[in-house]
Amino acid sequence: MSRLKPRERDAIVQALRAGVVPKLGLRHIQVGRVREIEELVKDMDRISDGGSAIRFIIGEYGSGKTFFMNLIRLVALEKGLVVMFADLAPDRRIHATGGQARGLYAEMARNLSTRTKPDGGALASVVERFVSQAHRDAEERDLPTGSVIRERLAISKNLPGDLSSLKSSVDIGKAMRPATTS
Repeated sequence: MSRLKPRERDAIVQALRAGVVPKLGLRHIQVGRVREIEELVKDMDRISDGGSAIRFIIGEYGSGKTFFMNLIRLVALEKGLVVMFADLAPDRRIHATGGQARGLYAEMARNLSTRTKPDGGALASVVERFVSQAHRDAEERDLPTGSVIRERLAISKNLPGDLSSLKSSVDIGKAMRPATTS
């Protein structure tokens, strides 16, 4: 186990005094979740290798779900992964007819985190980085930026038939390209 840094110690004590889950140093105070953590780390490794995984953490109020998810989120961020997080609630559901699913996705987008933006709000920087890298690659290959973006997303292979019209509805490369002045 790594040494407890003063910054982590202070964050842990302040959070616990306030009755909330600490944002730093969780590995120093978690106990009894070794198997679960190992399984989720395997999921992260699979994702890093191009695979996918989804897990739902279910438990009674006060059973440690938020604590556990914050710990896993920190591990994922340390591994350089992009993390989305949201609690399911009556106004944030996976499937619904009254806009609750939209609320869930909006919450996930707000909470999108990276190592440099661990508290959320990283969506814009993730998209900007993706488009910038695609634009540089397109220039090197003398291709339109939109073609490189579609290639990277493999959008034509992954969309179901009735959604395939979306692939050309917005040309993100043109929308994000810097404006030129004459």
